[in-house]
Amino acid sequence: MAALAANRGGMSVALIEPTNHAGGMYSNGLGQTDSLFKQYIGGLAAQYYLKVGAYYGEPSAPGYLFEPHVAEAIFNQMLSSSSVKVYLAQQLSSLSLNGQSIKSMILSGGLTVDSSAWIDASYEGDLLAAAGITYRVGREAISVYQEPHAGWARSTNMTGVWPFDSSGNLIPEVNPNPMEQKGAGDSKIMAYSYRCCTTTNTANMIPFPMPPGYDSQRYLGLSRSISNNNLTELSQIVTMSPTINYKYDLLRSENPFSVDLIGGGWLYPDASPQARLAIIQDHYNYVAGWLYFVSNDPSVPSGIQEELRTYGLAKDEFPDNNNWPHQLYIREGRRMIGQYVMTESDIVSNVSKPDVIAIGTWYGDCQPVDAYCSTDPDASTSGAQVAVDGELDVTAPAYQIPYGCLLPDPSQVTNLAVVCCPGSSHVGFSSLRVEPTFMMLGEAAGTAASLSVQNGDGFAGVSISTLQSTLASNGGILSL
Repeated sequence: MAALAANRGGMSVALIEPTNHAGGMYSNGLGQTDSLFKQYIGGLAAQYYLKVGAYYGEPSAPGYLFEPHVAEAIFNQMLSSSSVKVYLAQQLSSLSLNGQSIKSMILSGGLTVDSSAWIDASYEGDLLAAAGITYRVGREAISVYQEPHAGWARSTNMTGVWPFDSSGNLIPEVNPNPMEQKGAGDSKIMAYSYRCCTTTNTANMIPFPMPPGYDSQRYLGLSRSISNNNLTELSQIVTMSPTINYKYDLLRSENPFSVDLIGGGWLYPDASPQARLAIIQDHYNYVAGWLYFVSNDPSVPSGIQEELRTYGLAKDEFPDNNNWPHQLYIREGRRMIGQYVMTESDIVSNVSKPDVIAIGTWYGDCQPVDAYCSTDPDASTSGAQVAVDGELDVTAPAYQIPYGCLLPDPSQVTNLAVVCCPGSSHVGFSSLRVEPTFMMLGEAAGTAASLSVQNGDGFAGVSISTLQSTLASNGGILSL
């Protein structure tokens, strides 16, 4: 959306995509629309949903459920109707700056890209980091922004699962470090997973594969959770959220031993490319192994097992990747410390902004951050159990998002806007982090990029009134 908006503003645009497929998570299994107030979705995002509706036979109604290959096809259609140059399977290799301006980028394939305006629309924030922009990874302490839900929560989400194996060692996926003080900050982020596209259509189904190095002991916590709590239904351990054409979006349930790999992504945002590949592989092994375990392990009750066996991977999705999504669901990466930092108060009460460029329509929603032993990790300690920390469910109304959260401090870089890692705290980001919001922020960033090039003063020199009127004239919704 950033590329399309900048191109619409008269700019020559290069869209650099690290994978072979454009479209982010919508092209990679996230087949539903996370928005509580869809009336505030405007601009190019609204056009996208209308195209989805038209594809499925409702030309005048937006489509909020879709298949991954359909999402990708619509994004490609929108790109092909523009003059945006798309470079697939290209990653940032190095960056050249001239003072406070990004000058050029060398891509992994050897191509050099020069530009007078740049947008980081990555989930990880790799461009902002390479440019030396200040950012955070993890949870702020309560004292940083005075957020009631900040930092270590000292969760009461106890699982009833004994955290040690027969040798007295902590079971897999349990953090061996001691508990922190309530409200303390840390470097931990919410759990990642894969949004696999499953189906119950036997003609379009393949069985869940056994991943390399599969070890059923990795799911000892899940097995104990099922046994200890007398679980008998699949929905108690995983959610198969229906989308369209007998397809389902794989999503965790409230069970902490579901398909989120808690703690598995903590190091990912700042990891090297090689380390990231290892983390991605580990997530594949965990999620694929989880599905294989529940489908085949004799410790799983027959009712749950038989129910999962009615599902499989959709044969017509991701055919070039063994029907598995191309992209890991990076729910949280780096977060820029921008000219404005969106915090809990901005999504709950301080909802009006003079430099509004989009409306946020999701609640404060954080997946599990940590699984730990409820007492000091000592096998002789009676009463110890696995506890889960970090889930958030913060009620939020629709709220205005300010232009300032897209911009870094101008003393660092003047010709960059950041879309998916905007200026925000961990709690604030838990609401900003959804695709409809990202699309609208992308359009705002692309529009601002074209205006910044025209006036030559960088992103900070863009007239807010001109930016707002341009967005509104293209269907953007800015008023609450």
